[in-house]
Amino acid sequence: MNDSLSSESFFQGAKKAAHKAMDDHGRPEYDEFALHAGVAVEKLAKAVLVSKNPVYLVEPRNEDMLLYFGGHLQVDEEKVRTIGAKEAIARLRKIGVLQADAQLELLIAMRNGAAHATPDSSLAKGMISPLARTIETLLNDLGKTLDSFWERWTTAVKDAVNEQEEQVFRDVQLRITQARYAFEDRFVGLPAEVKQRALETPQLRKEEWFAIPMEVWDGDTLILKSSGGDCPACGGRGILTFEPVRHTATEATFTANGFNCYLCPFESSGPDEMAALRKANTPGMTISVAVTHGPTLTPEEQIRLGETKAG
Repeated sequence: MNDSLSSESFFQGAKKAAHKAMDDHGRPEYDEFALHAGVAVEKLAKAVLVSKNPVYLVEPRNEDMLLYFGGHLQVDEEKVRTIGAKEAIARLRKIGVLQADAQLELLIAMRNGAAHATPDSSLAKGMISPLARTIETLLNDLGKTLDSFWERWTTAVKDAVNEQEEQVFRDVQLRITQARYAFEDRFVGLPAEVKQRALETPQLRKEEWFAIPMEVWDGDTLILKSSGGDCPACGGRGILTFEPVRHTATEATFTANGFNCYLCPFESSGPDEMAALRKANTPGMTISVAVTHGPTLTPEEQIRLGETKAG
C-alpha cells in the first residue's frame, strides 16, 4: 500500500483542509468552508480507519481493492479507490468511534453540494461546532492532541464551541482571531517595519475619509456620524459608528453600534455584537458619546467624547 494511504498521510491532509476551512470562514466564503471542512472530516475519519485496519477503506463489492489493501494484489496507484466521507463515518459509528450527529451529516451534505452548487451560507456559517466536535473525537481515538492538529487555531476553535458563552460572544471572538491571522498573513516574509508602518499610517477607505470625531446635522438635530477606534484584531485604527439612545433639549447621548477596521477584515455591528466586543476585552474603545448642542456654541465645542471604557 502506498504512503498516501497511510494514517499519517490522511492526518496531514485533514489538518491542511481544516486550516483552509478556518481561513475560508473568516473571509467569509462559507461555500468553500463547507467544502474544506467536509474534506477534513473525511480524511481524518480515514486516518482512524487505517490505524485500525487498512481494509476498512475498501469500497463494498470491490474485490480488487480488498486484495490490494490486504497486501496480496498490486494495483496502479491511479486506480486505487476508497470509500467516501459518508461511508467512512458510518463505519466509525458501527465500531463505536462516532455517535449519530445530525449536524455532522448536514456538514457532509453541504460538502458534497459545495462541489457542485453553492450551499445555504447561513447554514454553513454555523458548521464550525460539528467540525470541531468531530475532529476532537477522531483525534482522541488517534491519540493526537488538539494543538498538534489545529496549531494556531486551537484557542479559537475551543472558544467557538464553548457552550458556557453565548453564541454572539463566541462568534465575535472567532472573527477577531480570523481577522488577526488574515492581517498577519499579509506580512509573512516581510520585514517587521513594513507591518509597523501599516499600523501607524492606515489608508482610509474612500467612503470613510473621516478619521476624527465628526458631527452631522439633521435639520436642527445634531446626529453623530463616527469616531476613531482601536481594532481588537490587528491593533490598527478603524471607524466606530453610533446610534442615539437619549435626547434632551441641550444634550444627546449615543452608544457605539458598529466598528469597521481600516487594515484587517474585522467588523462588528449591532448592540449585541458591540456588547460582546466589549466583553472580549477590547482595549481603549469608546462606548458612549455625549453631544451638547446650543446656538451659542461653535461646531468644535458641540461635541465631547464620553468616558472610554474597556471590557
